[in-house]
Amino acid sequence: MTARVTMYFLGGTISMSSADGHSVRPTLSGDDLLAAVPGLEEVDAEVTAEQVAREQSGSLTYAHLLAVLESARSSDSDGFVLVQGTDTLEESAYLLDLLWDDPRPFVATGAMRNPTMAGADGAANLLTAVRVAASPTARERGACVVFADEIHAARHVTKSDTASISTFRSPNTGPAGRVLEGHVHFFSPPGARSALGADVSNVTTVDVEVPVLVTGFGQSVRTLEAVADGADALVLAGFGAGHVPGWWAEAVGAIAERMPVIMTSRTHSGPALVETYGAVGAEVDLQQRGVVMGGYLDALKARLLVSVLLAAGTHREQIEAAVRRHGGYR
Repeated sequence: MTARVTMYFLGGTISMSSADGHSVRPTLSGDDLLAAVPGLEEVDAEVTAEQVAREQSGSLTYAHLLAVLESARSSDSDGFVLVQGTDTLEESAYLLDLLWDDPRPFVATGAMRNPTMAGADGAANLLTAVRVAASPTARERGACVVFADEIHAARHVTKSDTASISTFRSPNTGPAGRVLEGHVHFFSPPGARSALGADVSNVTTVDVEVPVLVTGFGQSVRTLEAVADGADALVLAGFGAGHVPGWWAEAVGAIAERMPVIMTSRTHSGPALVETYGAVGAEVDLQQRGVVMGGYLDALKARLLVSVLLAAGTHREQIEAAVRRHGGYR
């Protein structure tokens, strides 16, 4: 039976063209882009394009994604594709993963090379994304990123390079599957889902402040205090396995008395540890001061998880338990 796939277009590099022959801006519509995909008519799918926005991805907001989700929930399509710029693609995909409590596939994709460039990758990524969204084997897997013929689980993927067409990587797990010779291959059966379900069913807007602060060599505690001022929660991307300078420890503890403080690693691979290092500012000390270790969550994903839960009015203890669960370490 022919699958029905709805594609939501938000702009980004994949939709950019040039008016002056030099700089590019998102101007092309979803219909424009689909008309330029060779082989799309050979996929057993009925594809519909919905133009949601024409923005560079750094200008997208929670409202854009919530509008996409609302539309998808009321649709009778068999699968969905989100098309946007790559700068925030990993965040959009993870937000979908948290909020998409539905067995139907939700695929995110885009392009690294705009259509005016030689070797533009947008058409290939669109074709592959449609194949995955239309595939029964992609059901019950939550959201994913499809790029350069690879399938990455949204909860693991990150953008790893500013210009490479193979920019998306899953450092801790590798890709979840590939698309080869027109066929969708997953390397393992569906596993645990990230969707928060009924816990966030009341979320219609996300109006909370959860900053991310990356620790830096010799950084003053004044930076920490300034960033935390007025925040609802704080995510730290710490040194190594999840550490801060020793002279930050007391201030971090004081902040953790007021709000959730989540520790991740700035290294982008491996978990924030829980019981190896005991120096002041290391994980054992920080947990005693009320900090929650984020496990395998990177800082951007921890921020989204905490933001959505705060927007839903979730109690602090439940937020911290969710961070540990989604962090998947200890």
